[in-house]
Amino acid sequence: MASGRRFVVPTAAALVGTLLFIYAIRSVGWAAVRSGIAGVGWGLLPILALAGLRFCLRAAAWRLCMPPHARLSFGQAFAAFLSGDAVGNVTPLGLLASEPTKVFLIRHRLATRAAASSLAVDFVIYSISAVTMIAVGLSVLLASAEVPLTLRWREVIAGALIVLASGVFVGMRAVRGTWDPARGERPPWRARLASLRESVMAFSAGHPARLWRVFALDLTFQAVAVTEVFLTLQWLVPGKPPTVAEAVMFSALDRAIIIAFKFVPFRLGVDEAAAGGMAALLGWPPATGVALALIKKLRSVAWVGVGLLLIAAHPSPAGPGTDPRETGRARPI
Repeated sequence: MASGRRFVVPTAAALVGTLLFIYAIRSVGWAAVRSGIAGVGWGLLPILALAGLRFCLRAAAWRLCMPPHARLSFGQAFAAFLSGDAVGNVTPLGLLASEPTKVFLIRHRLATRAAASSLAVDFVIYSISAVTMIAVGLSVLLASAEVPLTLRWREVIAGALIVLASGVFVGMRAVRGTWDPARGERPPWRARLASLRESVMAFSAGHPARLWRVFALDLTFQAVAVTEVFLTLQWLVPGKPPTVAEAVMFSALDRAIIIAFKFVPFRLGVDEAAAGGMAALLGWPPATGVALALIKKLRSVAWVGVGLLLIAAHPSPAGPGTDPRETGRARPI
């Protein structure tokens, strides 16, 4: 019975996403979307390459979050990261599926506790870069003189910025820790938060230079994403060159959608509807936004295919999943 209820939300999300996808396509017309995608043509290859570069940056950032003794090559980290991302995309579990997959794939090279700690640190730092990207996008939208925002929309955007700032404050407060030991044992979610906090604090105290290098890599990841959107818009509508500000706003929207709707496989329908609305707001044909979302989906499907192939080809040697130099337990970073 419980296992049946577990599939209710994923099934409902997939159904709603499918209906939203059909609506987004029908509202702008498939002919217009198909024409835009056809205009990209061979430009899909650079788009795929830029997506691959972003995976490289995330894999490099993750390696920096690992303990110095970790014997994991860049290629192995890249394969594990790409495979985990693929699993997170094709299932409604998101991070609940992608992160354990990464740990599983490197279990014979890094102890589980050390791998989980490195992923926790990587997640926190990447989340900060994603929130930064969203805040920059909202600020650019609010300051743009070319976007005809009503007073109500400006109030909504200003409110969203306040919510982001409040979220950062709450996150910093959570990292500092607020649980009084006199209250007894922590609830399970508090215990998980405490474990995350310990990993982040140990990493920042022991490797302050690495922390900033990881953050720089994540910001570079965001910049490459903006570049990808900028080039894609150029190929979609050759007669209307995009601005960097427009690419930033589309990228910020993409980050927000990924965070909010990670449980929807490939964010089917959500991407198309949101990108179409953003295109209309910025003065582009809504079909351009839908085509942009579909091209990103094609790129994602291609890399997910590579990730799943890597999982299928991954050897599964017998033996405990620990670093050979560990003695039964992982040393915290």
